[in-house]
Amino acid sequence: MSSVLRRKPYCLFIGVLVAVMAVSRGFGQGKMLESYIVSPEGDTTRGFIRYDGWGTSPMTVDFAREKGGIVEKVGPDAAAQFYIAPLNERYVSKRIGILNIDLSKTYEQAPSLEAKDSVTVYLRQITSGPKATLLEYLDLAEQSHFFLKKGGKLKELYNYPFYRLSGGKKYLIQYDEYVRQLPVLLADGADNGPVRGYSARELGRYVDRYNGVNTSEKQSKGAAAESEMEIDAYAMGGIEAWEETDVNLGTTPTFGVGLRINLPRRFHNRYFKILFATMPGVSVSKVYNYIPDEKISLNTLEVGAGTYIGSGDFRPNIGIEYSFPMDSWRTFILGPHIGISFRRQLSLEVSHFANLSTLVSDEVTFFNRPRISLNYYLNLNKFFKSRK
Repeated sequence: MSSVLRRKPYCLFIGVLVAVMAVSRGFGQGKMLESYIVSPEGDTTRGFIRYDGWGTSPMTVDFAREKGGIVEKVGPDAAAQFYIAPLNERYVSKRIGILNIDLSKTYEQAPSLEAKDSVTVYLRQITSGPKATLLEYLDLAEQSHFFLKKGGKLKELYNYPFYRLSGGKKYLIQYDEYVRQLPVLLADGADNGPVRGYSARELGRYVDRYNGVNTSEKQSKGAAAESEMEIDAYAMGGIEAWEETDVNLGTTPTFGVGLRINLPRRFHNRYFKILFATMPGVSVSKVYNYIPDEKISLNTLEVGAGTYIGSGDFRPNIGIEYSFPMDSWRTFILGPHIGISFRRQLSLEVSHFANLSTLVSDEVTFFNRPRISLNYYLNLNKFFKSRK
């Protein structure tokens, strides 16, 4: 009976997560952003495209000629390319070869670099110039693959990891052909030195130099919204309580300051955060039944990670955090947090309501009194850019 009762909170916890994900579907529709599409014949039609923070390269997009108007799915037959103005991003329809190199497999021989499958998708244009264009394809695993267009021909820059079995041992091998490909493909330009990382930034700079484009001048135009890593400072205020063996904290005001790091581009909804929280002027006798009474501050340091869901103004978020009591006044907390935010600047969160430390301690229950907090985030990127 006790084992059944002990498993029940975990079943309820899973139920809570499923419920949050179900509710979040109503918020999952992306924003309709001002855009235009270009037909294969070169005709331009202005309107709005739904942007969902694509984790994989889209094959079609939702397009409306007017905001709030009828939405239609547009593919390569109607749009050879499209441009999203607020993001300053252009996508071009291309048919590309797909390599079947699977990191989950172990190969006895090195896999072939010959494409056997093909697909027509919209590739994000990283940079373009009079002589060459760099495009990005995101596969189903959300991994980037880059293609160079030059002289009307499209060529993939190969970079694939794979496992190979040799002598009874398993080795991780890296196909990093792009390091040799790019200098050869752009050999008719100035010598730009060795090719560095396989990233949009590094490869884009290399192609820009070949095109004679001033990279620093391009960057001064500003990055696309949610396309770069952002750091936010934030303040937290709320109420919290706690109950375990020999500890009984009633509902108490809590305050904190911290930092949140938002990842770039297709991971723009994911974040890491660190928080210092304090509950000042807490009565020791009420918490521990100590005599004589005195007032103390209960401090905690928290680190966490999570993700927002969707791309609208209102976005649910869910994550997990580790809360460490700096004064050892209670058991540590390893558990989830959930919330709802407005433009990721103002959020209402509930945390500390479930604690995985019950796996190693019998002094606490899985579910406890939650912390309910209001958080305000200030974007430090914009703060410093405004002073350049």
